Amino acid sequence: MKNIYVLLAGESTSQFGNNLFDIAIMWYLYRLTDNSTTIGLISGTFNALVVLNVLTGYLADRFPKTKVMMTIDGLQAVLMGVATYLYYGFALNIWTLVGVAFIAKILGTVFDPAENALIPQIVPADQLQRVNSMNQGVKVCAQLVGMLAGGSLVAFVSLADFVLINGLTFLVSLGCIVIVHKRVGHAEQVSVEQVQTRDWYAGLAYVYHNPMLRTLILLAVIVNMVIGPVLGLNIIWTRGTLHASAVVYSLAQALFIIGVVAGSILINFVKTTFKTKLLLALTTMTVAVTFMVLTHSIGTTLIAMMVIGMAGGFVNVSLFTLIQLKTPGELLGRVNGAMMSCTNISMPIGIALGGVITRYVGIATVFIIGSAITLMALLAMSRVTLNEA
Repeated sequence: MKNIYVLLAGESTSQFGNNLFDIAIMWYLYRLTDNSTTIGLISGTFNALVVLNVLTGYLADRFPKTKVMMTIDGLQAVLMGVATYLYYGFALNIWTLVGVAFIAKILGTVFDPAENALIPQIVPADQLQRVNSMNQGVKVCAQLVGMLAGGSLVAFVSLADFVLINGLTFLVSLGCIVIVHKRVGHAEQVSVEQVQTRDWYAGLAYVYHNPMLRTLILLAVIVNMVIGPVLGLNIIWTRGTLHASAVVYSLAQALFIIGVVAGSILINFVKTTFKTKLLLALTTMTVAVTFMVLTHSIGTTLIAMMVIGMAGGFVNVSLFTLIQLKTPGELLGRVNGAMMSCTNISMPIGIALGGVITRYVGIATVFIIGSAITLMALLAMSRVTLNEA
């Protein structure tokens, strides 16, 4: 377990730096363009890069995971160093801004599948759920701290300073992964040499031919698409419907993140099947959204956002744990990549569709439609048998 603590220490540090970087990039992008269409297109493109996980998961299976992660952290640190030099040299324009962020996002798509595939190699099977809950909780806490710090400092600190800090956090992460590599590198090399298939699409094929994984990912895609607007369009609900202040909006977003951490912790005390956990969490999420819409209350909205976060924490930890337990080690990187691509891309699609539909039927109706579709998916899910043995 010492290895996972070292890994989490590095990851929490780089997550903090990444959130500072992301906030600073969007802030300066708005200052440079003052164009919502341009910002929307760039932000959408960044989010769409998650589809690359289908390809980058292949690297996690073909090479030792720690080597992949060390390479990516090293490249990220070099990229941030170059960006710091450019931005301190006043070469700050939309091309250097978007170019650096674009490369950083692509490198990030290589790192995540490798990390998710590494965890089962350094953690006993009976500890996977606890470690996954720790991993998610630590990351979300680091994101929250980074978001709050970035929002507080972005008006006073230069972009070059933010980028420099982000580069230093990648160096910390690199150092932690080097420690883990020295402890498990030989075992990783043996595992890689045993991999037989070289097909990059093997993860997609495995998911397609595995009824349980196919069902779970399909459900995750549906839920992300219909619940996504509740998160992405919450500003419309808060300002337009509740007529609340920016403080309420910020508090709602913070409570969602706190809910994710709470859900990641509480799942370790719920002793039941994965299917039951999934149905319970998503039913609770649906009820929370429905009450939020029916009451039109600031208090209910804040409570609902926290409950939605808790349900999300439940689902994410359970899903990652089950995939790690049920997927052959030589395919884990590609299966994780396929899952991340399919589920993550569905949320921005749902937010975009929700934004369009909101113009015609209103935000409350969009939320109710999403809850109804989720409920129907859950009813269908209740009839499916999952082989969890």
